[in-house]
Amino acid sequence: MKSISNIFAIFFSCMLGLISQIEAQEEQPRQPDAQQQEEEKDTPIITNPAVFNEKDLDKLLEKQREYIKKHYPDYKIVGVGQEQDYFDSRHYSEFYLQNEDEEWVLTIRFDIEEAHQAYMKKHQKEIEREAARLIREGLIKIE
Repeated sequence: MKSISNIFAIFFSCMLGLISQIEAQEEQPRQPDAQQQEEEKDTPIITNPAVFNEKDLDKLLEKQREYIKKHYPDYKIVGVGQEQDYFDSRHYSEFYLQNEDEEWVLTIRFDIEEAHQAYMKKHQKEIEREAARLIREGLIKIE
């Protein structure tokens, strides 16, 4: 049992190191061109126009997409993303909207922190189960 806990400790240390490297890469500032900087400066951002009581991340994102299609029918969704805000450290989904002239005119952000945390917790359990399965099947040897 002690060796299984050692494997989990090593596995999670590796995962934390990998996550740290990914976060460090994401934090490197990009240099947008002058036109993109001008567009971003002039593009209004609406945060949390609606709150959904949904813990499943995929279902939450779908409800947000439906909300935008219903309440912003004159706009086209041209991009969807997720980000962690540097000021409040919360996770947000973002929808980038264009008008009929194909101009980026609006960004809508929704707070997805609770659903994101639930997703990560679920994902972590899957990793633990997979590691245990590999150990049981002898694909990972503990010495």
